[in-house]
Amino acid sequence: MAEDRGVLRQIAWTELFPWLALGRSFRLAIQTRLLLLAAAGILLTAAGWGAIGYVFGGHDLRGHWDPVKQVWRQPDSNLLTLATSAPPAANESSSFERFAAQIGPLAMPWYMLSSPFQGLFAAEFAPRIGEDHPTPAATLQGFTSLLLCGLWTTAIWAFFGGVITRLVTLQFTHNDRASLGAAVRFVRARYGSYVAAPLFPLFGVLLLSLPVVIISLIGHGGAGGMAALGVLWPLFMIVGLALTIFVIGLIFGWPLMWPTISTEGTDSFDALSRSYSYAYQRPLYFAFLIVATGILATIGAILVTLFADVVLYLTAWTVSWGAGGTPLSPGALDGMQETYPTAVKLVSFWTATVGLLVLAYFYSFFFTAAVIIYHLLRHNVDGAEMDEVFLDPQEEQYGLPPVTTDENGVPAVVNEGGRVGAAATSEAPPAE
Repeated sequence: MAEDRGVLRQIAWTELFPWLALGRSFRLAIQTRLLLLAAAGILLTAAGWGAIGYVFGGHDLRGHWDPVKQVWRQPDSNLLTLATSAPPAANESSSFERFAAQIGPLAMPWYMLSSPFQGLFAAEFAPRIGEDHPTPAATLQGFTSLLLCGLWTTAIWAFFGGVITRLVTLQFTHNDRASLGAAVRFVRARYGSYVAAPLFPLFGVLLLSLPVVIISLIGHGGAGGMAALGVLWPLFMIVGLALTIFVIGLIFGWPLMWPTISTEGTDSFDALSRSYSYAYQRPLYFAFLIVATGILATIGAILVTLFADVVLYLTAWTVSWGAGGTPLSPGALDGMQETYPTAVKLVSFWTATVGLLVLAYFYSFFFTAAVIIYHLLRHNVDGAEMDEVFLDPQEEQYGLPPVTTDENGVPAVVNEGGRVGAAATSEAPPAE
């Protein structure tokens, strides 16, 4: 009798290497509705930053660093330039900024959304050596400006980031194109948790810092007070250690908080616990996922930016044939401001809109990748299935319609309104 031999017919690569699921990030992130949601969040964030900057000293945001390092032929002053600028009173050059510039497009949304709070930690509340007055970030006015920018950013992206992560979660786990209205209702019911999750660690930092601040204020004057500070310095270092744990966990864990709520349907405490737990229990695996996602983000950014540039170029090339050979590209309209002001403004506006959609893709990809990374970390730490997700009973479900029987006992489908429709099965025709 011949020996039975098993034949290998297929390899489940995603089971052997679950991180290959990151490859779905690009396809999920380029959906039109996700791009529009991200664009709306960007514009509202920029509008809020601009208003806060105007109220607190009229800070000019137009000349700040462009984190994307791209030239989108944008006008000198519009919401798009605000959206790619640091918030008011933020330091123009910081270690966070240089770190984001080195990592690439994946880190750009991470840096921009957290930059107000980074500015709070980077601010110096005393005049620098050789300066008569504090820097803008060092004043109470600058501190308040940054704090309001951070709260505004959290409020805006708790909604838009929550909706994006909920939509991506359902598509990633069940390949279900969920209803936008259902995702909005899901986020609206848990909006407080979305807002509170990234703010809780900052509140913990405040509570830990407050005793040290009070003691340092009391002992700041005189040699005796300074000596007391020196004696208490080891205790201050213990507080600094706790602050470091809080801050590092927040820096790398906050992008996981909103995917946690969108996946588990829980509150901000669970989001905080899971994000910190996964970041600290699997730091090397987490770092590997970030690097792999950064590579995919760079490739996607090149493709999307190239696509947008080709669209702008072919548009200008086509129009130039009907305009007597005059190129109407935004770059060629600089000398036509006085002659054709309306044309310059309109072309610049639509070109900036294309640039906004490119920028929106970066944010959409950021939250999409955060969802997939969360599921990979949860699978690695807790052993949960990749398709395990909380389904809200109030969300719209696409299942089979209810079935009943008519007066003859024949199964029938119940239509909308509770009426019995056509029978699911029909009686066999009478035999001839």
